[in-house]
Amino acid sequence: MDFHQAKALAERHLARFSTAEDPLALYESEDESADDRGWCFVFAWNTVRYLRSRDLSDVHGPGYGPIVVVKASGDTWMLGGYAPEDEQLTAYAKEHATATDGDP
Repeated sequence: MDFHQAKALAERHLARFSTAEDPLALYESEDESADDRGWCFVFAWNTVRYLRSRDLSDVHGPGYGPIVVVKASGDTWMLGGYAPEDEQLTAYAKEHATATDGDP
């Protein structure tokens, strides 16, 4: 799966949480928006207001993390804001027998 296919899946997943009153979006630039972990992409997102203003008062509240898209399967989910990202990615990889090549 390439970056653009994964981004489309991440956008579809994020749309489930977005509302007209509080629209959400992935970061625009490829450098900001995605971390290629080899076996998955991890997409950062925030409120549209924050992405335009970069004002910290417009940041989405805590509790929600980036969106993960597994390259081999297309599985898509949102990391929780309660535990370190690497721990959650490692747990998913172990649970789903996903090869990570040493990168969680």
